[in-house]
Amino acid sequence: MSPFQELQYYYLIHSLFAYLRKEHKKLKNIIFNDNPEEVLQAEVKKISLHVVQISGVEQNLSGFVLVTDTGGAYGKYEAYTTLYRTVEGGYQLSDDGSVYTEPEPMPEPEPAPELSLEEVQEAKVTEMNTAQQATIQLGVEVTLTDGSREHFDLTDHDQISLMGLQSMVLSGQDPIPWHTSDNNTHCKFYSNADMALITTQALNYVAYHITYFRDLRIYIKSITKIAEVESITYGSVIPEKYQSEPLKAMLAAMD
Repeated sequence: MSPFQELQYYYLIHSLFAYLRKEHKKLKNIIFNDNPEEVLQAEVKKISLHVVQISGVEQNLSGFVLVTDTGGAYGKYEAYTTLYRTVEGGYQLSDDGSVYTEPEPMPEPEPAPELSLEEVQEAKVTEMNTAQQATIQLGVEVTLTDGSREHFDLTDHDQISLMGLQSMVLSGQDPIPWHTSDNNTHCKFYSNADMALITTQALNYVAYHITYFRDLRIYIKSITKIAEVESITYGSVIPEKYQSEPLKAMLAAMD
């Protein structure tokens, strides 16, 4: 055997003995009250205040004591005479007469009540209204008189401001100060002609989405099948019979 193999063998034997010592420490000397002359070895561990678990010996309900290798008692468990429950490889005892009971299974959650057609319609209208407001606030991109394109937000504040800007255009004011949707750029002056383009397109954009939503709401209310209501999304085509005259004109202008 080479020196290297001898070293490997040494470490193997050392590890084996370390494992055996560790396993031996798990085992305790136990004496059951109905047979005080016999010392057995078992694994004993406390589970809770009133429950201990014993593994490695046959089931015994007479109570027990733990003793050292020299016979000195260091753990008295005479009151542990009730079988709490059996477990894999052993059993558990209690000292207060308690026995294990399976926990009550969690009740199945109540199924959500089915919504009526009217409730589904109302929920869909609310969803579409939220989508409409978000779409409007995204704003518009406008091509100015010099051919450049700029984007303008249409928040609630911006929509209110459009009225004042349109009044400036109609009064002939030139130039007119305003800002794009880019928060990193300063306000700047726009010519009267450019501001006319901005306000016209912005107001037309808002008017279209308000008109579209109102017709969409009427269409949703006319649908008689829940699945069809649920399939509606913002931007869905509204059948012509549910389109108002203003919406028809706006759609025709877009073509």
